[in-house]
Amino acid sequence: MKEDRGKLRRWLASIQGKLIIASLLISLVPTSIAADLTVRLITRVVNNDVQSFLHETSVLFLNSFKESQSEAAGLARFLYEQKRGQADPVIRADAAFLHLAQTLGYAVVVVSDKDHHILYSNYPVRHIEPLSPEIKNTLYALQLPDSNQVMTGGTFDYEASGANYEILVGTWLDENFIENLQSITTFDLRLYYRRPAGFQMIYSSRSDTASGTPLPPAVTAELQGGAESVYDPQAEDGGYRVLYLPVKNTRGETIGVMSSGLKSTELPSVWDLPINILVTVFAAGLGLTTIAGLFVSRRLSKPLRALATGVKSIIDGNFDHRVDATGKDEVAELARVFNHMAERLGHLQSLEVDLRRRDRLSALGEVAVGIAHEVRNPLGTIKTSAELVRKGDNQSAADVKLLGYVIDEVRRIDGLIEDFLSFARPREPVRRTLSFASVVERVATLCEPELSRHDIVLTVRDDSGDTTIEADEDHLFQACLNLLLNAIDAMNKGGRLTIHLVRQDDWLRVAFSDTGPGISKDIIDKIFDPFFTTKPRGTGLGLAKVFSVMENHRGRVECQSRPGVGATFTLILPISKRT
Repeated sequence: MKEDRGKLRRWLASIQGKLIIASLLISLVPTSIAADLTVRLITRVVNNDVQSFLHETSVLFLNSFKESQSEAAGLARFLYEQKRGQADPVIRADAAFLHLAQTLGYAVVVVSDKDHHILYSNYPVRHIEPLSPEIKNTLYALQLPDSNQVMTGGTFDYEASGANYEILVGTWLDENFIENLQSITTFDLRLYYRRPAGFQMIYSSRSDTASGTPLPPAVTAELQGGAESVYDPQAEDGGYRVLYLPVKNTRGETIGVMSSGLKSTELPSVWDLPINILVTVFAAGLGLTTIAGLFVSRRLSKPLRALATGVKSIIDGNFDHRVDATGKDEVAELARVFNHMAERLGHLQSLEVDLRRRDRLSALGEVAVGIAHEVRNPLGTIKTSAELVRKGDNQSAADVKLLGYVIDEVRRIDGLIEDFLSFARPREPVRRTLSFASVVERVATLCEPELSRHDIVLTVRDDSGDTTIEADEDHLFQACLNLLLNAIDAMNKGGRLTIHLVRQDDWLRVAFSDTGPGISKDIIDKIFDPFFTTKPRGTGLGLAKVFSVMENHRGRVECQSRPGVGATFTLILPISKRT
């Protein structure tokens, strides 16, 4: 029990526990009003449905004008059939036809050309224009000498004397229009038309609404502001929910407004929902909040733990450690910054190692030059004296043998000093354009006997094409020879050595990969230091010489190794611009 309480305390102290508790505390107030929000949401959905329904009803009401189109078009065709063949191509209605049309409820006959220029009308019509887009070719705006009127009707097109004409038969829109729609009791359907004093009602399906009723000013302002429709859920003191739909002409001008209203009492109250629904919503809110808290806490704590592990790796000196940086949030950005920092720290560590190595090489050069001058002259005197004494007549065989040892050791020391001088004060490279493949071939030919003697298989892969470099061939030969000899020493019981040449962007990479025991991680940063060696009789200048040659050629050398698998030394050199 005590252990469980300790785990609980640790969990509460963690970021995950704090986030979950914070989520629950913060969500208490929002969840407590979740039922109210749900009711409001349902109300909004109902309003949207009602608005959509009223919109469709308005469109259907407007389309009801089209029902008279076929009848009016038939009358227009009948007029044409009666009058065609006469000398005047413009059809004119006689008294008998006008009486027939008025009997059927149509009072207006207009004949116009294809450009809507009026050629005949039984009313003094100055201009006629079809309304669009909802009631195109069904409603028409007519301009009379003292007023503007709206009519509905049908047309018939005919051709005479090579010209096109149109007969329009219609009826005025007023409070007496479409009497059959008055049977609708649930909906309040109205049509407003623009008058000099503003939009006024010219038709309503309700008998208790007077003609000429103005459009509400707020609705007028919204429609004139460019609104495609206006929905008022509290029209007539909350008694109706009304949708107002503008009627426009071909120029996009609003010449009328269609409204469709629905009684509020026809809709059920969302507050009549059972109490268990509200309780369910409240419980669901708390459950969803808990789940969200768990998700968010895990989403935050997991990458933070990964970042903490990464920081520990950096402290331990592992600058190759990277953390997952997927996503676009702040934690992912922090992970990307951490990866960039680790990369920069690794690069700075590499630069620091190179700087220390250069300092040691510089100090070595100064010491080597001083020692050479101080030691070579006495060594020469010792060697000459020993040779003279050995050539004397009265020397025993044992003395001659000992003097030979002295002379050999003097020569060996002189050779070491010569190596130090060559390393500390190398000659300037003589650069010329060459192919590194030829240098590799020269080194492989020279070392072939040694490779065979140690049972080492050499493979050369040249994927560099015709890449050339600007370099000193002898210096590169010496660097490659040192790497090859080191590989032979590492694989004294046989193995495989692969030399791979490949071009990468503006660089030539030459990799020497062996199957030897590899290099342990604790010494891999020291292998290019002067005098560092793991060989019993090595001088520790071979890899240091390789490093120096690469520096003098504006290149670098890298080493990668897996203990027990082998090591790979890679020479990286800039390619020649003539390639």
